[in-house]
Amino acid sequence: MKVLLVQPFKDFGLYGESYPAIGLGYLATAARESGHEAVIIDCLKDGYDYDKFSEDIKKESPDLIGITLFSISIPFVKKMVEIIKKQLPDCRIVLGGPHVSSLPNEVLNNFSEVDFAVRAEGEIPLKMLLETLSLNGSNFDAIPGLIYRKSGEICLNQPYFPEDIEEYGFPAWDLIKPSEYFQYLSLGIDTVPVFFSRGCPFPCTFCAAKVTSGQRLRRRSIDHIFSELNLLQKEYGIKRFVVEDEGFGVNKKFIMDFCQRIKKDNFKASFALGVGMRLDIIDKELLTIMKEVGFESTIVLGIESGSERILKLMKKQIDLKLVWEKVKLMNQMGFEPNGYFILGYPSETKEEMETTIKLALKLDIKEASFTAFQPLPSTEATNKLIESGELPVDYDFASLAQNKVTYAPEGMELSELEKIRKRAILRFYLRPRTLLRYFKSWQVFNYAFKKVIAVFFKQNLVKENK
Repeated sequence: MKVLLVQPFKDFGLYGESYPAIGLGYLATAARESGHEAVIIDCLKDGYDYDKFSEDIKKESPDLIGITLFSISIPFVKKMVEIIKKQLPDCRIVLGGPHVSSLPNEVLNNFSEVDFAVRAEGEIPLKMLLETLSLNGSNFDAIPGLIYRKSGEICLNQPYFPEDIEEYGFPAWDLIKPSEYFQYLSLGIDTVPVFFSRGCPFPCTFCAAKVTSGQRLRRRSIDHIFSELNLLQKEYGIKRFVVEDEGFGVNKKFIMDFCQRIKKDNFKASFALGVGMRLDIIDKELLTIMKEVGFESTIVLGIESGSERILKLMKKQIDLKLVWEKVKLMNQMGFEPNGYFILGYPSETKEEMETTIKLALKLDIKEASFTAFQPLPSTEATNKLIESGELPVDYDFASLAQNKVTYAPEGMELSELEKIRKRAILRFYLRPRTLLRYFKSWQVFNYAFKKVIAVFFKQNLVKENK
């Protein structure tokens, strides 16, 4: 069978610069290992419109099309499904991704022309589904995570999270073509994001990571990781790796072992952390070896709030005294800590938001990201909002988008929260010491300019196509 895997239209982020479709790369590997042909279409990277999508699926004529479904891409994917059924009426359609994992009971009701959906990790389900379809079978009961129709009823099989994630192999990098991507300042033609683990063991109420990949942290071995890093370096000329998985920055021993392997192999590359580190593992020993082996100085800290009450509601398990201590240490060791902050968490007051903003201004951090709280589907925070009636049961998750305020605490207008967020950004970045840094580098200035356009003028959404 021929399998076509699609990264759909969605919120572009920064001027359409797309993130490598690594999840689809793993699925392509799964299809190939089962003896099937795989093709990847990235509508974001390649600037697709609906006409080009229609032409290419007809040219490829696959037997099965898999589409990653994000909440914000729902209207786009519905249009794409219509196009598929018009061009290829016999082609099977499978949806997967965050939205399916978050709301598995709803997806096939909302997509009546879709044949299947898969929640949680899709590699094993895809292999088993292809095997069943190849044999013209109709019994899907044993396929983990599969959502399908049976005698007019929608059936949901329980997801499966294998302990050994090395059985997934590597993503099909030859189909992803990493050198064709350029998204944020941290990514370029010789840079690629990599993932060393799956699952998130932490209880943060606003995050959906554990919904899609489970709450048990499952790591790849150091040997397996370096097999992939060597492949990327030799085959694709990658010189810089951005570690993107949540599990990397939570265990000091794992990071120390990783750094020791870099030294042992004399592996020449630079490394960046695309996600944060746990404050409680940061110490001089760890920072010293990270510096020695080529980790970049910028490290993001998920501080989120300056309010102790809000931090408890978020279940962040963070101590603000520790924030001050570790930020000071990182600066002393030559690192550049940055901060992630959330504004507008449920029940948060203006005074608590101001406390957060003042914390960001006082801390010795180089950058601060002020994000409006997003009610992501099936997170603990969103479930409580729905249970309390603050959000409707049929809340439109397709309205979620980067740089868009879609929720504000009771008693506050969306526009009011948006003003607070924009003022926070201006207060932080219009300080002389921050402006000076941006004017020192054209790359940094260009990136900052794009962010300003995206945040203040919302020129970051995919164009409506025919």
